[in-house]
Amino acid sequence: MSNPRRPRRQQQRAIDTRQRILDTAGALFVRDGYEGTSVGDLIAAARTSKGAFYRHFPGGKIEVATAIMQNTLTMDGLREQRFMLQEAIDIGMILAYRISHENALQAALKLSFHSNAPETYGTPWPDWIDFNAGQLAEARRRGELKPFVDVEQQAHQIAGNWAGVVLISNTVDRHMGNVEARIARMYRNLVTAIAVPDLLPELDLSVDRGRHLYTAFLEGGPADREAPAEPAESPEPAESADAAEDAGPE
Repeated sequence: MSNPRRPRRQQQRAIDTRQRILDTAGALFVRDGYEGTSVGDLIAAARTSKGAFYRHFPGGKIEVATAIMQNTLTMDGLREQRFMLQEAIDIGMILAYRISHENALQAALKLSFHSNAPETYGTPWPDWIDFNAGQLAEARRRGELKPFVDVEQQAHQIAGNWAGVVLISNTVDRHMGNVEARIARMYRNLVTAIAVPDLLPELDLSVDRGRHLYTAFLEGGPADREAPAEPAESPEPAESADAAEDAGPE
């Protein structure tokens, strides 16, 4: 008699293996660069089999990079707010928190600046610029912005400023520990320039804003719930379950 739990266990093993490969790839891409990481490196560091790797990523390393780009730069943690400008701030603060703790997000940022990124594995910047433009347009409609603000130009500038602050912070400090504070300062300078004065006291520009929102999202609780998070580290090989995965269908 067949065990109905076996397919579910096999499916979960497959999901775990795929995620382990992505997590490992993120750390290796950050440490060694995309060009400096081979498929063999990914297989060895993830402690998976060649068959399991290509079953999940038949396109090889490029497909892994594409998955990282698609799966990490998301709007997770963003909540509807009273002010549209607050939402535009929040997503930047959430990503600042996440990039301080997630190798995959750090890798996605580095990958996005390759000259061939749009054609090879995609880039998140057009989507983020469009999001910013939409939020700012609605903010202007609601009277949150000063009359001179050019929504399209400001949307580009927010994305560019955010990326520049993160990259320079990492280059100068050699770590991501100061990113949240610097991004919060960036947004404080931004809203001082573009928001109507009456709105400024209403906006939450606290350094830990992103942490509160994202940990609440992960836990399914209120946005003011606090939870500790450990900084990202280079990957330690996980115990492989790929022999079991190879033994049956996913």
